[in-house]
Amino acid sequence: MFAIKKSFIILYLLSLCKRIFGTKSQNELFLSTLNGKIIGGHPVRIESFPFSVLFFNDGSVCSGVILNSLSLLTAAHCFQVNKNKEKMEIAIGSRYVHDYDAEIFEVLSIVIHEDYSKIMPFASDIALIFLKESIKFDEKKQRAVLVSNEDWMKCDNDEDWKKCKDQDNVVAVGWGWTKYGGSLSELGLLQTTLRYVPRQECEKLHGMRLAEDMFCLYGDAARDTCRGDSGGGVLWNGSVIGIVSHGNGCAKKDKPSVYISVYYHRQWIERQIKNFTKNYCKLKSLDSYNQEHKLEKLTIWML
Repeated sequence: MFAIKKSFIILYLLSLCKRIFGTKSQNELFLSTLNGKIIGGHPVRIESFPFSVLFFNDGSVCSGVILNSLSLLTAAHCFQVNKNKEKMEIAIGSRYVHDYDAEIFEVLSIVIHEDYSKIMPFASDIALIFLKESIKFDEKKQRAVLVSNEDWMKCDNDEDWKKCKDQDNVVAVGWGWTKYGGSLSELGLLQTTLRYVPRQECEKLHGMRLAEDMFCLYGDAARDTCRGDSGGGVLWNGSVIGIVSHGNGCAKKDKPSVYISVYYHRQWIERQIKNFTKNYCKLKSLDSYNQEHKLEKLTIWML
C-alpha cells in the first residue's frame, strides 16, 4: 500500500514538473525564443512596472502591456509561432519568468493588426489580447498610461539632436538574459535606459527606410531590448510611448532597436477595444456586465 502511494506521488510530481517546465524539446524551443531580453539592466520589483505582463505562446515568450481589466497590448509577430488560443497563457504580477506568485489568465480572443508586415517587415507590429476573466488590480497589476502626443520626440533636427544625444530618458523593462545568446538571468525583471534616435539617423545606420509607425532607441551598444521582450512597453515620463518590435541582434554598435509607436496606432487600439466591448456585451446583459467588470475600466488611460 505504501509503495503504491509512493509511486502515485512520484508520478504526480513528474506530471506537475512537466506542466511547469515542459519536456526537453519544449524547453529547447522556449530557450531558443528568448534570445537576449534586457541587456545592461538592473533588477526591479514588478510593483515598479505593474502594467508589464508575460505572454507564453506554445513554448515562446513575449511581453505585453495592461490596457484595462480585460485587454492587453503586445506585438503582432508574437503570434507567428501559434494562433491557437488554447496554447496561450498570460502571467500577471510576475517578477520572475516562472513565478509561483503570478496570476495566470486564459486568452478569450486576439486581434492582430490587419496591415501587419504588408508595407514592409514588422510594419504595424501590434496586436491586442482579450482575457477570459477580468484583472483585479492591486500593487502588482495596474493599467498602463499611454502617451497622447509625440512631444517626447524632440530630436528630429540637428540642433535638438545635439541636445538629446546624451539623454537616456526612455525606460525599458523585461525578464531576462544579460547578453545576446547568454544564460537566463536569475535576477528577474530588469530595467534599463535608452535614448531616442531621430528617424533619419536610424535609417542611415540600418541602411533602410522605416515605416511611419516605427521609431528607434539606442543604448550605446551596452543596453538594449531584444526578441524575448517583444510586445513589452517602453516609457517616457511614466507613459508608454511604444512596444518592443525588432532589431539587428542585441546591443550592437550603431544598431538601434526598433519600436512601434502606440500614439500612431491609438485610434486602432481604441476601435478594437470598442468592438470587443460591443461583442462581449452581447453575451451578457449590460447590467450584469457592468457589475462584474466595471465597464469604466475598459477605457484607456492616455495623458
